Amino acid sequence: MNFPRIRQADSHVRLPGLADLPLSTKLILLVVVPLSLTLAVTLPLTVAGLNRLASETSTSQLEGELRIIEEQFEQLEEQLERPADEFTKNPALHHAVRNGDEAELASLLLSARIVMDVQHLEVLDISGARLGHEHQVGTEFNEALAEEVTTVGLYGVETSTMISVPQGWFLVAVRPLKDALGVFSSVAVGIIVDINMLEKLNFGRADPLVVLFNESGEVSSASYASRDASLRFPVTPDPEAIRVASEGRATLGTASIQGVDLHAAYSPVVLGSGAHGVFGVVLTSSPVLGLRDQLIANYIMVTAALVLLVLGVGYVVTKTITRRILRLRDSAVEIGKGNLDVRVDEESQDEMGILAHEFNRMADSLNEKNRELGLANRNLEKRVFERTEDLEDANARLLDAQAQMVRNEKLAAIGELSNGVPHDLRSPLGAIRNGVFFLKARLVKSDRLTTAPKVAEFLDVMYDRITRCDKIIGDLISYTHILPPELAPVDLLRALDAAFWVVGPMDRMTIVKDIQDDDLDVQADYNQLVKVFANLVVNAWEAMPDGGELTISLKKSGPSAEMSFTDNGMGIEPDKLEKVFDPLYTTKIQGTGLGLAVCQQIISKHDGRLDVASKVGEGTTLTIWLPLRKYDGVEHAGLAGEVKTYDG
Repeated sequence: MNFPRIRQADSHVRLPGLADLPLSTKLILLVVVPLSLTLAVTLPLTVAGLNRLASETSTSQLEGELRIIEEQFEQLEEQLERPADEFTKNPALHHAVRNGDEAELASLLLSARIVMDVQHLEVLDISGARLGHEHQVGTEFNEALAEEVTTVGLYGVETSTMISVPQGWFLVAVRPLKDALGVFSSVAVGIIVDINMLEKLNFGRADPLVVLFNESGEVSSASYASRDASLRFPVTPDPEAIRVASEGRATLGTASIQGVDLHAAYSPVVLGSGAHGVFGVVLTSSPVLGLRDQLIANYIMVTAALVLLVLGVGYVVTKTITRRILRLRDSAVEIGKGNLDVRVDEESQDEMGILAHEFNRMADSLNEKNRELGLANRNLEKRVFERTEDLEDANARLLDAQAQMVRNEKLAAIGELSNGVPHDLRSPLGAIRNGVFFLKARLVKSDRLTTAPKVAEFLDVMYDRITRCDKIIGDLISYTHILPPELAPVDLLRALDAAFWVVGPMDRMTIVKDIQDDDLDVQADYNQLVKVFANLVVNAWEAMPDGGELTISLKKSGPSAEMSFTDNGMGIEPDKLEKVFDPLYTTKIQGTGLGLAVCQQIISKHDGRLDVASKVGEGTTLTIWLPLRKYDGVEHAGLAGEVKTYDG
């Protein structure tokens, strides 16, 4: 088709301008451009000014609130120290402490705690031993740390300090008891700074919010509880601000409450003895911010109304003036949906006629390309299907090879480590163990263990750590130097009983034996099997810290003996289950990660198999398969249902 007049018009080239725009666009721009310029200039300036005003107002308010809360802490310290001073001057207290009258002292402490409205009272003698203690029920307290703080009074020092507890902090005042002969005791008086106390210090206000942080920088208490029961203190502090405050400097920062960032200030809790802990003041609301948000909301509503008006006008203009463009758009939508048979009527020879002609030519080209693409896709799918199976097999082999390579590298590293390190470590460990025994023997002779119980405790801790190090070395040697089994006929039940004798009594664990065949013999190394069974029993016991039931079943499974150890403990998560047999992998705090790896190696050397199955919250089952020494095809169930309980 020829368009001579249009080609003649194309010879007149001119720059596009406002006159070339569609009428609908001109009408829309008439409203949109002034509106956009107005909003672009006024809205940022207004918001910036309000933000600056809000920041300055918040800073000034936070500084004032910090001073108020600091004064409240100072008054709280004074309110605690005054009754503490009066209590230490009580003649009845002096008499009870001097005479060691525990009954009178307990009565004095109870009445004093009630009168002074405190949660903690403690009295130590001159040697640091506790003479009396009175603590409010329902509040947790680190008694060892409290005694350590109270000991300061034995040196004649009067001080106040803070002790972290789960409910918040304990404010403790320590005072020495002394008379004409000098200091003869120490008294500690403590009051808990929890949610209720913070509300009191904050005068019962909801804004600002006062937050007290523990030694780890986490929220320990706040002046109001969370609305969400699952979040006790829904405050996310500023870590950097807490770090600065913990160094003794007040600073400004932010805090997030339920996802909203708010202005906050952080400061150390300053007592007579120095800085103890960090508290924060969070502004939960601001009139300036409310005004800013309202203004922004008004701008948005006005803008939305104008946009709707412009869209309405544009829609009317488009429907009346540009119907041909809409028909072209509808055809393009149909092609976008995959309908390549749609065509546009070429009603004229103007620009719209040319556009309709090119559109139809494009549709024809797309139809042809789509047919060619479909044919190519079918050929490609056929080739991909043929190669997918080979690729999956190769990928599986590659993953297996990679896993084996990692395991070999671990084994090589462990083997190299075990060649020299155990000997180098056991010699000095033996010398240290002998030194501990010698030191303890000398202290027993000198009666020092009785007068200094901390020394005995430290010696026991040293001996326990040496024993644990020796066990780790033994596990490492066992894993890398497993000897070939000395095969002989072994009765599995006899080996199991021997394992129970090895591990000894197990507190709070019930043993249930489900023996379906009691005459199963295997060709194995007796001592190595006893070691495996003992390790599995100990693992089950450690998996049930609150007690539970261990079911041991034994039956014949084809040409093999099948023995399983099933506990009802915590279970193992699926992503960790496949790693339990890896050397040096452990989920226990004091584990070596070699126990199950050694068991698997021993069973493997017996041509057997050790598998694990677990479900979180229900328990874990470890199953051993060992080839039978002989197979007669007869099943037995002689000991099924026997129950044995180890109470320790």
